[in-house]
Amino acid sequence: MKNALKKLPFFLALLLLFNCDTFDKDETAAALKEALTVGAKYALAVLGAQDGFYMDMAVKIGLPQDAANFIKQAGSIPVVGNAIKALEQELVLTINRAAEASIEEVIPIVVDAITGISIQDATSILFSDDDRAATGFLKSITYSTLCNICNAVIGEALNKKLVGDFSAQQTWEKLTEYYNYAAAIPGLNIDPIETDLTLYTTKKALDGVFVKVGDEEVKIRTDVNARVSDLLRRVFGRLD
Repeated sequence: MKNALKKLPFFLALLLLFNCDTFDKDETAAALKEALTVGAKYALAVLGAQDGFYMDMAVKIGLPQDAANFIKQAGSIPVVGNAIKALEQELVLTINRAAEASIEEVIPIVVDAITGISIQDATSILFSDDDRAATGFLKSITYSTLCNICNAVIGEALNKKLVGDFSAQQTWEKLTEYYNYAAAIPGLNIDPIETDLTLYTTKKALDGVFVKVGDEEVKIRTDVNARVSDLLRRVFGRLD
């Protein structure tokens, strides 16, 4: 009940806004698109730089769970233990590099989707009580396309020697070889590694993309200093 009462002034304010003659839906849509474009371009530029994924704990891509489980179980095995741990470090770095390499292909798709948001959708999104509403909407209309594009780009990147003398795919195959060796040792009961590395990396990369775009949306909604134009200050100021 208390939460409902706290929200009452906000909804009353919205009612006044929607009935105000000066309320401009075209301007609202333009502001939302500008905010998303500014935020998305910045977020994606950061992710696409070297270490954009790898050094950011919020989006860094770790090993698939089945591989992580295997390393945990087999890391103490004589002969292969140290080699497995070295492969783990190399593999984590290479899959994050592959994710970083895919971002260039993501930017035009995201920006194109932003420009296509309707006035009706923009108005609903802007005045949502969800600080990541625009990002959620953007994800819903772009995810399938982004997944297909990124899967191809990341698959190619995973087969390139982005780190050292081996590609991520070669490192993954080495890890699988060690798995086969360890699986033959009686008593370990190690589960098989079945992850599709390309699809796994693609999904994790897109998770990171929308986390960062959402972070930028929150900033523009809540921080006056993040509103870098008169349009953003004017329209998003209605939310304050």
